[in-house]
Amino acid sequence: RRIKVGASTLVGFPSVGVERPLARAGRTFQWDLMVSPWASVGGYPLQFAVGTAEWRAYRGGRTEGWYAALHAGVAAFRLQRWDYRDTTIYHEGGTFLGGGTFGHVWRTRRGWIVDAYIGGGTTQSLYKSYDRLTGSRADDARLWNISSEFLPYRTGLWIGLP
Repeated sequence: RRIKVGASTLVGFPSVGVERPLARAGRTFQWDLMVSPWASVGGYPLQFAVGTAEWRAYRGGRTEGWYAALHAGVAAFRLQRWDYRDTTIYHEGGTFLGGGTFGHVWRTRRGWIVDAYIGGGTTQSLYKSYDRLTGSRADDARLWNISSEFLPYRTGLWIGLP
């Protein structure tokens, strides 16, 4: 079992992951969680939690080197998107994630694991928009807004304990 900490932790967005081998050689399962505990950053709402489950296949039957993976996840958020920074509108809701990841795992001389990855896929979101000054709804949706996009949302660096 590998316990990992995401590099995003260094900038205030804690992330942790656990990777476990599966019965078939070179196959693993990883679950991870990243959160933003901040009510706001620079005056802009930025709270979220993302949980992801990932099935990995490494080349050559080992659990180091290049891998390809499929993942699924869920997220909850209360944030102001970058393209709304000149407004007082923020969004609250949830997202389902599904896609793929490519990465590479190295082991340092001291036994630490370095896992660099890039990935993305589809995001299926339900959310409501609010004005942060008045607290009232800031959209015309009766219940929820619906958004479906393809995004590169899974990119980063894990550091695993020896």
